[in-house]
Order: sequence, then structure tokens, then C-alpha cells
Amino acid sequence: MSHKTDIQVRFSDLDMAGHVHNGTYLSYFEQGRIDFFKEIAGTNWNWKKKGVVLGRNEVDYLKTIKLRDTVFVQTTCEHVGNKSFTLSYELFKVIEGKEILCTKGRTILVCMDFENDESVPLFKEWKELLENSLEQ
Repeated sequence: MSHKTDIQVRFSDLDMAGHVHNGTYLSYFEQGRIDFFKEIAGTNWNWKKKGVVLGRNEVDYLKTIKLRDTVFVQTTCEHVGNKSFTLSYELFKVIEGKEILCTKGRTILVCMDFENDESVPLFKEWKELLENSLEQ
């Protein structure tokens, strides 16, 4: 399972050089992750009870992105563990119909029971969907 999310580059996303600021890429990944979660958890999931925390972020900056660029992020499940899973991100800009890879990243997400404030095994509602997505 892979999910494409269109990204709107805002003026406030830019640094002094007119490029998207390095820290902003994590919020672009987050937008992709939110859309990805909509597919595996639906819209009625109780995130205050059962959710995830970020265990690790990685970002590789390859090409710059500017204000008027047409941008999207592709979010894919890369690994499924016992209590965690890894999502990978590829951020593209589109110029004259050509998709140019600008940034790659990964996050390790740990499943949490927020009522007891402890990590828990991967939610059974998600496990099969995530594992099946690895085969695609």
C-alpha cells in the first residue's frame, strides 16, 4: 500500500534563500503519514487511546523545492515489526510533466497505549494491512 499526497508549498515554508526550509520537510512527511493512516485506521480511530509516537526520523535532501513548485509525497510502509513499523517517504516536484525526486525520508513509529502510557504490540486492526502492503 502506497499513498500519494499533494503538498501545497506555503510562503512560510521558505528559508532566507527562498527554498523550503529543512525542518519543513518533516511536516510534509507528516501530511503524507496522516493520509496513509486514514487508509489503515479509518476516520473513527480513537487516537487518544491507541496511537503512535515517533521513534526516529531520517531525511535525505537531494534537490531544493521552491514556492511555486508542484509537489507531492509518496508514503509507503517499508517494515513491520512487533511494536513498531517504518514508513518511507519520497517527495517529488513536477516540472513539465516530469517527476523529480527531491527528498527521501523514513520514520519509525511505535504503537502506544496512551491510557497506560506504554508501548504495545502492533494493533491487530493494522497488522495485516501493513504486512500485506510490504508485498506490493
